[in-house]
Amino acid sequence: MGLGIAVSPVGLWPLLLGCWTIPLGLTVEESISLLGGGNLCEGILQVQHRGQQGPVCGDHFGLEVASVICRQLGCGSVISATKYVLRSGEMEVPWLYGVECQGEEATLSQCTLGDWKPLSDCKCQCVMAILCSDGSLKQVKLGSGSSPCAGIPEVVNPDGSILRCDLQKEEGNVLCRQLGCGTALQWSSAHPGEGESGQEQKFMTCQGTEPNIYWCKINLNFLGQCDLSSYTEVVCTGHVEARLVGSMDPCAGRLEVLQGLTWGTVCDTNLDLPTAHVVCRELQCGVAVSTLGSAHFGQGSGPVWPEAFHCVGNESLLFHCPRRPGSQCAHDQDAGIMCSGEKFRLANSSSACAGRVELQVQGSWAPLCAAHWDLADATVLCHQLNCGHAVNVPQGGRYGGGEAPIWPDVFHCVGTEPHLLSCPSSTLGAQACALGNSASALCSGLPDTLRLRGGESRCDGRVEVLLDGVWARVLDDAWDLRGAGVVCRQLGCGQAELVYTALPPAPGAVPVGLSRARCVGSETRLTQCNVSVSLWGSAGASLDAGVVCSGSLRVRLAGGPGRCAGRVEVLHRGAWGTVCDDAWEVRDAHVVCRQLGCGQALRALGAAHFGEGAGPIWLDELGCTGQESALWECPSQGWGLHDCGHKEDAGVFCSELVDLRLQPDGQQCAGRLEIFFNGTWGGVCQGLSPASLGVLCEQLGCGPRGQLLAGAGRETSPGPFWVASIRCRRTHDRLLWQCPSAAWDRHSCSSDLEAWVRCAEEGGLRLLGGEDSCSGRVELWHAGSWGTVCDDSWDLADAEVVCRQLGCGQAVDAVRGAAFGAGSGPVWLDEVGCRGSELYLGGCPAEPWGQGDCSHKEDSGVRCSGSGLSEHSPSEGVYEDIEAVPKEEKEERPSVSRVSVLGDYDDARELEEDHGEETEESGVLLRPMGGTPCSLGPEDHAEMKYYGGS
Repeated sequence: MGLGIAVSPVGLWPLLLGCWTIPLGLTVEESISLLGGGNLCEGILQVQHRGQQGPVCGDHFGLEVASVICRQLGCGSVISATKYVLRSGEMEVPWLYGVECQGEEATLSQCTLGDWKPLSDCKCQCVMAILCSDGSLKQVKLGSGSSPCAGIPEVVNPDGSILRCDLQKEEGNVLCRQLGCGTALQWSSAHPGEGESGQEQKFMTCQGTEPNIYWCKINLNFLGQCDLSSYTEVVCTGHVEARLVGSMDPCAGRLEVLQGLTWGTVCDTNLDLPTAHVVCRELQCGVAVSTLGSAHFGQGSGPVWPEAFHCVGNESLLFHCPRRPGSQCAHDQDAGIMCSGEKFRLANSSSACAGRVELQVQGSWAPLCAAHWDLADATVLCHQLNCGHAVNVPQGGRYGGGEAPIWPDVFHCVGTEPHLLSCPSSTLGAQACALGNSASALCSGLPDTLRLRGGESRCDGRVEVLLDGVWARVLDDAWDLRGAGVVCRQLGCGQAELVYTALPPAPGAVPVGLSRARCVGSETRLTQCNVSVSLWGSAGASLDAGVVCSGSLRVRLAGGPGRCAGRVEVLHRGAWGTVCDDAWEVRDAHVVCRQLGCGQALRALGAAHFGEGAGPIWLDELGCTGQESALWECPSQGWGLHDCGHKEDAGVFCSELVDLRLQPDGQQCAGRLEIFFNGTWGGVCQGLSPASLGVLCEQLGCGPRGQLLAGAGRETSPGPFWVASIRCRRTHDRLLWQCPSAAWDRHSCSSDLEAWVRCAEEGGLRLLGGEDSCSGRVELWHAGSWGTVCDDSWDLADAEVVCRQLGCGQAVDAVRGAAFGAGSGPVWLDEVGCRGSELYLGGCPAEPWGQGDCSHKEDSGVRCSGSGLSEHSPSEGVYEDIEAVPKEEKEERPSVSRVSVLGDYDDARELEEDHGEETEESGVLLRPMGGTPCSLGPEDHAEMKYYGGS
């Protein structure tokens, strides 16, 4: 088989090595050939000399010899000469030693060829593979990332097969430099270990000085490291990507730009419309409608980038736009963008306001699953698409199933949210959708449509009417139950129960539309009543018309640790009230959990377990069978009839209460990934995509990127292991619960395949620009950004803390004056005054974070005595282990885990499927808080062909 990087795909190696014989016709006394490549101009060098044939030892093999080989074969100039360490069973042939050329020879026979010797005389235990300019050159890139300077290392072969690679620090640096992307900021930190000879056991090894990745050494003894379930992205200093935040609409928000690994904002004076067009295109959000300044979407954090992007407007990514110095500003001038695009649409219908619900992800549209889709979800979508209110959610694939795979997204909308993506989601763990079971929505369209705003459900609130394309207020003059009844019927919300006068929106936010609406009560639309249209008129002393319809019924869980656990509260007649715990049992609780999309009830709790509520007690003496679709369908004393006080408020703990944490591994943002589900903590399997690791780390407050760690040698858990794989959608999913995944299954994998994760953490430390992993410019992770340390007062005691924190031995030198190059982003620390005994740099006395008076020409650095290859720390020293700090010394730091919310059920056992019996042992009661370089996918293996040498 051919070479993994320089010639043909790694998967072909067994074929080549099984055919290590003289090619037909090669019988001359002195000859050379390149075997195993895509053509005669690439492959393993094989020489016939003095009646013997075999490979050439890679010791001292240089560019001069490779140049002669390419010239003799008529293959142009040399591109690379790669050293390959073969497996022991493939090293039986004699090897040629001592080949030396000046580089000007016409043929190899004019060089000094040395002698045939046994393998043991070859120090590197490697043969040479040569790639000439007329060979089938492979494309090397960072794939599946957000820019050409971030992604999974890939080699694309001429036959279309792709090798996906995990690279470590030196290899990542060589690749970043080869791609014109600067140096590596992120790489795989999984340390492969060392063999008996002290050499690293890696499939690919670079020194860091190679001109490109083709010159690095390949060791086929570790070919088994190439089959990975997930890969760590390499991120180079040249990486740039954009996002919009601070808005419920994914196509509008504050512009934030990631440079390398640091998010920052942009001054509004540095943003023009062509650049905004590029951002909208990058995010698949259409074109820019407008740019907004003065922190319209709220102030950001981290650096404000001083550069201005100068886009033409037709670039596909912000990455491709040139940058020049721009004006500087503070966060009160952060720029924002509004794009024209929409992530949802209604398709396969003659109307834009009816059809199959489709979601756009990464430029492709696909249907949404109908399994959990309801009228409240459709209401939000209809409003979002400016299509009026939801009339119906047709079943049975009325608008066709579509040809694309169906997205499993599960939304739990109330009906009042501004956007579907602002609704709670429980997509993680959802079952795969049945073929053709796509969601649909039928909206009312715009003429004379209504909506209710500011209420607790889609069926109560302040009345607004659409007139001439403008949403307008309806004033309370002559407003009564007859008019309210028309509104409720028009919206499909049943009968009017209450009318009230509502406070108007903010001045100027919504104009007056109808100053009076007097109805008979039989009209089908509000505009058919006797109305006075006064669009843009004055409201005078009048307030707005409000209504509560009979369809305004909701249930929620309050006072608990999440959406699926808490005190049961019911919305009735516009008021929230509680449920009495008399006769309250698991069958009643099942109805609540199912109604909320929270699975099954694990516990039915009483005695105001989640705290006492307020307002009316709406239901008492419930007698549900457990099969009802809503709690108010169960037999009871009747609305508001009870003999209880709030100290008897009922509560419930549902199976789909979820949370996540990293069980500590010596760092705040590293450890065993665990998810709380079905009443117990469990592990997650290693099938996490790079995008999923990024979403996870952001959710935990641990930075924008993450990577899987090797779990070998770590303490394992008996399970459960809840999820086999998670595939978050880049730029779409903001929380792990929104991500598609394998279905919930406690036996998703074995303990040796559980996921251990490391994120960049608050107070995290790294060294950049040095000679090795234990020297370089000091950088800290704080408030979502990497930043540097000023060299004012920087001395050996400060350096000692850095070296200890990174596991790099003792401090040799405290370097000043940006000796390792000037950094970027904020200067986080100034006037650092460590004693030398502190456990981490962030615990040393210093000026407040980010409030120094330094520039990057004063960035500090260190040189440490160690290599960073200690047993307990990764070789790169990028994300350090932070030891426990004595309580009296440790400064206050923001928590990055939500585990404290769920601390009361850390040790809960998983509850059995039969939830009928309640025992103290069946669950825990909640209290109110007051590896490696290259891999081919199956499709790649199927397409590979063998190209033998001549």
